[in-house]
Amino acid sequence: MKSERIVEAELFSAAKPVTVTDLQTASGLDVRTIRSALNKLMEEYNGPDRAIEIAKMGTRYAMQVKKEFSQPAARFADLKVPKDMIKTASLIAYYQPVLQSKMFDLVGNKIYDHVKQLVDLGLVKAKPKRKSIELTTTKKFIETFGIDARSRQDVKAWLEVELAKMSGKPA
Repeated sequence: MKSERIVEAELFSAAKPVTVTDLQTASGLDVRTIRSALNKLMEEYNGPDRAIEIAKMGTRYAMQVKKEFSQPAARFADLKVPKDMIKTASLIAYYQPVLQSKMFDLVGNKIYDHVKQLVDLGLVKAKPKRKSIELTTTKKFIETFGIDARSRQDVKAWLEVELAKMSGKPA
C-alpha cells in the first residue's frame, strides 16, 4: 500500500506526464510494483465519484482533472493556449503533416501569428518544406490536451471521436 502512495505523490507532483521509468528513477521502486500501483490508482481515481483521474497517454501517466470538471477548475488553472489558437492547433493536428500555405486557406492570415505562438508554446513543430513550412504536432501537444495517442493517426482518430461527441453523431 505504501508504494501506491509514493507513486500517487510522484504523479501529483509531476509537472508533466511521466513514464514508468521516470517513476522508477524517482522512487527506487521496481517496475512491477510501479505498474501494480498505477493500476490500483487508476481504479481508485477513475471511478465516477472523483473529479481527478489518472490518465494514460501513450506510455506516460498523468494525474489530471476529468473533462467534465475542467470548466470549474479552469478558473484556477493557467490557460496556456489562447482560445482563438485552439481551432488552429486542432486543424494542424487533424491535417498533419500540413503545409502552412494550406492552413492559410483554412484560417487566413492569422495563421502566421498562430503558428509562431504554437511553436513558442512547444505544441507545434514547423520545418521548411518547398516554398512553405510543414506543420506537425509535438508530444507536448498530446500531453497538453490529454490525448491517448502514440501517432499522428491516433491524434486524428481522437479528434474525430471528440467531434462526433460534440455533434451527437456516432464516431
